[in-house]
Formats: sequence, structure tokens, C-alpha cells
Amino acid sequence: MPRAPFRRKSGGREANQLVRLAEGLATSKSRAEDVFWERELESAVTQHLENNDEDAINRALDKAHDAPDATFDALADMVESLTESFVLPSEAGAQRVTLFCAPILVWGRTKVPTRTIPKQQLQDISVQLSAHVFSSKARIALADYLFAPDQLPHSYSASRELLQLLSEAIRERKHFSVPTETLDEAPDVVCDMRMIVGAFQVAEGEPFYAWQEMTTPVEEARQAALLTWRTQGGNAVKPLLVGYPHELTLPRSFFAACREADLASRAYSIGASVSYLEAVTGTAPEKITATVGGCWGKGLEEYRIGFTLGDSEEVAHGCVWPLVSDEDDDTPVVDEIESLLKAANVGTVIVLDEQLPLEFCDDCGAPHFPNREGEMLHAHLPDDADTGAVHLH
Repeated sequence: MPRAPFRRKSGGREANQLVRLAEGLATSKSRAEDVFWERELESAVTQHLENNDEDAINRALDKAHDAPDATFDALADMVESLTESFVLPSEAGAQRVTLFCAPILVWGRTKVPTRTIPKQQLQDISVQLSAHVFSSKARIALADYLFAPDQLPHSYSASRELLQLLSEAIRERKHFSVPTETLDEAPDVVCDMRMIVGAFQVAEGEPFYAWQEMTTPVEEARQAALLTWRTQGGNAVKPLLVGYPHELTLPRSFFAACREADLASRAYSIGASVSYLEAVTGTAPEKITATVGGCWGKGLEEYRIGFTLGDSEEVAHGCVWPLVSDEDDDTPVVDEIESLLKAANVGTVIVLDEQLPLEFCDDCGAPHFPNREGEMLHAHLPDDADTGAVHLH
């Protein structure tokens, strides 16, 4: 995507104003008052986004962490909403255009590919999204590239710029051709996510998604849409990932889809790790030991799972379970990890009681993982493993 234009550096005054408005919204006690604060905050955030002035937004988000009540959530929700969606005037009335993401969880014996999506497959995916995910009123355009997470826009301004480009594509009734020379190199991993990105347009006030047009309970309708997308959309996506087991997640607005996929990837990576080790080392899951340990920085930050094979004390592979904001050592995260490991038929599961350090390799930056004795080790596949120079995370 084109390089972002020059942006001026904002002082603290603009950030303080955003925090003040967000605090007003967070502490409002009536819908009538909500409307006032929402209008004022929307106007202020929109101005910063249109001026490509992210410094004020980022400063405000930092300050909002220390503000009363749900100030941070109010500000972050507004920033994300205005980044991923805007309203355009038209002869047919106001039109809302929204950036969306359709994440895919995927693993393989070699590096998971990123690639330009051929025109026919792009059209097939578009047809399935229109038929099973988005409302009958929606028009959509897709970016013609299968993105790795690291290749997605890195800023609010860049995300909004991509939305504008996709909006133009919708207006011109075509898809958006991604200039691949502007993309970062995808990381060399074999368990990751891949993203189909696009935008949809509906008349302001019309339903966005297929489940909004159904009469069944919302969650039931949403799950039905997901099942159909996995079946029908999966057939359209499959040619892009031949030889790579994968699972489609529900397409949603951009930030929500990315967050939900991040959460889903934690569980997916456990099963993928076991399948990968079985594929490249020939070790049956019953002969694998998984050691689970909590890693602490300022507090408990993540769990790391180290996989050892047979009687070896060397860590062959590992995966990380990062904690989200409402998870800590009092939440049943370990129980969930144990259940997933047992569901993957791992023979032995060890949960360590001690607090482990957040250790990384000084040379390559890879995380260290615990073995049965609680030693934090660099993960290394056996020398006879049937794979290339790739790693799993």
C-alpha cells in the first residue's frame, strides 16, 4: 500500500482533549448524554485520523489507561470504529463502508505461504462471502492477497487508507490489486494465520451480516453462518492452501476478527503442534510429553508449553499461550490448556507450579520453553526430523 504521508507531531493538549471526551462518554449516566459525548469524541478522533495524526491518538490511549472507569475502552472503541468504518454520501443516500477480515488458522510441514489470489479464486471467495456471511444488501470488494498477520496495516491511518482503497474498488465494481512490493516479508513459521481482507458497503441503517437477517436467536444464526462459510467458503479457499491443514474463522469487522482469531489461534496451535511433531518426527502423540509453565515479567504474562519426545529432556518444540487483559493466575487457563492437550492425545501433561522467567534466545529472539524439570530451553527438532529450516509458534 502507498507510503503514509508526512504527519505532524502532536502535543499533549490534543491527547488530553481526547481523554476528557472519552471519560465523559465512559461516565455518562443516560443515553441522551451518551449522544453528546459520542458526537464530540467522534468529531475529534475523525479529525486526527484524516490528518494522519496518530501521535495524539496513541498518547491519548496511553493516558486513558490511568483515567477513571472505562475511559480506555470508550476511546479505543471509538478509534477502532472510525478506523474500520465510515459513511459516504451518495445519490442513493448515505452508504456505510466497513473494513473486514476473514482469518484462517493454518499449519503445515513447511512455511505457510502468502500469495496473490488468482482472479477466479478471488471471485469464488467473494461469491461465498456474499452468499453466506454478509447481508443480501451488501456489496463487497476484496484485496487480492492472502496476508500474514505481520503484513496487515501497522497503524490506524494505514488501516483507514486500505479501507478507502477498497471503498473505491466497491464503487468501481472490482477488487483491489495489492502492490506486493510494499508488503513486509512474512515470518518463517509453519503454524500461523492467513487473512483475506476486504470491505463491504450497505446503505446506512441496513443489516451488515447474514445473521442479522435471520429470525433465529443471534448466536445460533451466527454459528450457522460460520458452519456454512467453513463448508462452502472452505471449498473456495482450499486451492490457496493445498497441503496445509487449515480452519476458517468467522469473518467480522477488521479489529474484532483479528482479536477473535488471536484467541482461537491459542487453542489451534496446541493441536497443530502435536500434529506437526507427529508428521515430522514420526512420534505418536502418546509418546509426547507437554510441560506447561507460567512465565512472569511484571506479573503473569503468558503460559509456555514445551514438548519433549519419548525419554528426551530436550525441548523439540513449543507454543505460547499469551494472556488477554482479563486473564491471570486465578482464571482457569491451565485447565483449558490441559484439556486441549488431552484432546490431542498427548501422553503426559506436566503443570509446573514455579514462576518461570520470560526467557528468549539472545541470538535469534525465539522464546525458551520448559522441559519436565522446569529448565527453560531453546526448542530444537531432532536431527532426523523430516522438515526444512522452519519453526512452529
